[in-house]
Amino acid sequence: MTTLAGPAARPVGALRATGPVTTGKPVDDNVLAAILVTSLSIALMVCLPDLRHWFMAPTTLTGVLIGAEALRWFRRDVDVFDPRACAGLIGLQFLYLAPILNVALDEWVTGVYDQPVWREALGMLGILNAVGTALYRVVLALPRRPRRRHRRPPAMHLPTFYAAGLTLAVVSIAAMAYEIAIFGGIDGFVATMADQANRVNDMRGLGPLIVLSEAFPYVVFTLALVRWRKTLARNTVLLVLLVLALTVTQFFIGGLKGSRSSTLWPLLLALVLVNVTVRRVPRKVVVGVAVLAFAFIYLYAFYKLGGTKAIDEIRRAGSVQGAVSDTGRDMPMLLTADLGRADIQSVILHRYLDGQFEPVLGATYANAWFMFLPDALFPDVPTSKVDVGAQILYNPLYPKGEGSSSKIYGTAGEGIINFGLVGGVLSFVAFGLAVRAVQGYYTAAVAAPGLTPKLVAPVVWVLVTTQSSDLDNILFCLVKYSVPTLLLVWLACRLGRRHRTRVRPLSAVP
Repeated sequence: MTTLAGPAARPVGALRATGPVTTGKPVDDNVLAAILVTSLSIALMVCLPDLRHWFMAPTTLTGVLIGAEALRWFRRDVDVFDPRACAGLIGLQFLYLAPILNVALDEWVTGVYDQPVWREALGMLGILNAVGTALYRVVLALPRRPRRRHRRPPAMHLPTFYAAGLTLAVVSIAAMAYEIAIFGGIDGFVATMADQANRVNDMRGLGPLIVLSEAFPYVVFTLALVRWRKTLARNTVLLVLLVLALTVTQFFIGGLKGSRSSTLWPLLLALVLVNVTVRRVPRKVVVGVAVLAFAFIYLYAFYKLGGTKAIDEIRRAGSVQGAVSDTGRDMPMLLTADLGRADIQSVILHRYLDGQFEPVLGATYANAWFMFLPDALFPDVPTSKVDVGAQILYNPLYPKGEGSSSKIYGTAGEGIINFGLVGGVLSFVAFGLAVRAVQGYYTAAVAAPGLTPKLVAPVVWVLVTTQSSDLDNILFCLVKYSVPTLLLVWLACRLGRRHRTRVRPLSAVP
């Protein structure tokens, strides 16, 4: 068995040593969340007259329920990437802060026909969110079955892991070179990626090639982290340089395509991997990375919508005001659209309650799976979220809407589209089951001495961030960032069974 001794193999409880030891009975998270969230809501209503509306009651209740989960992250004895705590932090933004910001900043999804009375619609959404979040908390609180004695995961044959990883990296680099050649070289590639109007059409049908071509940065990072784990655990500078090298490389690989997630997701996976295999990532580092990521999301949106012209405008003017005018992107939109789904979900719920559309009974869920299959084999596929969304948001007079909708509706929004109120509420139950499963696996992986579960932990962990995503986004993310690692681990474990007696344990990391 390949073992990993040292800090990364400690149980989560060992993290207490990272901070001062407190004495006395701690304040219950539910009580503290009720005090903090309610006080914030009252203060906001006092300062902002637009918030003096009944929608604040269910929204505040939702904030209290999810805020108790978010407070877990600030405990000294909780892992900085604890799945349940991280899901709580993200949920606090999407379920509580985002709808309040929509009203406070008067920022709403544009182009929607027959807009609802926004605060009324947000109030109905708040009730759904409060019920759903309560069920989510119930799912997380259900007692776990006593653990059976599991078999130890098979030992990894590290030579196979390294050889297969290098092979995959070389193939991935070749795929990237081929992709660049398709668009006429580097200049043509950059020009195509900067063409916001035609970028998606130009890349249609290249999904498998894109997944393969963007795999090598994270694969190489994983190989280096495992191969030189002992050295990296002792040398913080080298570890930081390795993470920076991944970030810069991923920026040029995926970022030029206008995809912010292609840059941020590998970085997030890398930090989780460092945390479980090499050394604990301090909270201040995570906060610093979050601030930089926030700035990147804001600034890079100008390139995403305006291409290189927007960047040139920022450089020429020395400020973002011109780019804001040209692209329509500003800070309020970032806080409510990129980091929220409340306005879109409230429209969908309003339309459903008003009888303006019938649920599609799982069609968009089924359609999500067909993106991995050749169009020639399945010319007739279930209705996509693009067609349904265009009809609900923009034009109800046409069966498939007028134009297309590129909106992301979130798990609750897609649940309403498919199964109405029941679907919206049950989406919280499904998310709770996912977080519960990831929590169990992640905790076991942190404490496990073996390498196998630690390498898998990051690609499982990403599920805690999916409440703001639709099923097709979730599936694509899992395929793009999980399959390469899972393939390498599987191959190494298969040979590990045959070479069990030959594998040496890794020396302990001081």
